[in-house]
Amino acid sequence: MAVKVSVDRGKIAVKINTLWKDNLATLSEEILNDTNQYCKEDTGTLIASSLVHSLPEQGKLIWQTPYARRQYWEIRTAYTDVNPKATWKWFEAAKRANMAKWEKQANVLMGANK
Repeated sequence: MAVKVSVDRGKIAVKINTLWKDNLATLSEEILNDTNQYCKEDTGTLIASSLVHSLPEQGKLIWQTPYARRQYWEIRTAYTDVNPKATWKWFEAAKRANMAKWEKQANVLMGANK
């Protein structure tokens, strides 16, 4: 007895793209919150800029201050940091600490655990 299976790749692609578009903002906001735990912080302006300028629905996390690039790439500036977890390249630190959690959340949002 032969079995014929047909796959409509177009429908699958539409379904995946729809799920991704519907859930990208949720995942991006979680990643932003986790990443800000490692962000340099003096007055809070750098972290606040990420909340204002990021575009979670597009998956873009943006820290936009005149000094954000210097702070991220270890170009030293003189100030005290009030965040005990703060580090240079804060996204890389957050990724090391949270990647498994982010992947699990993405799978849940995309329905992979159903």
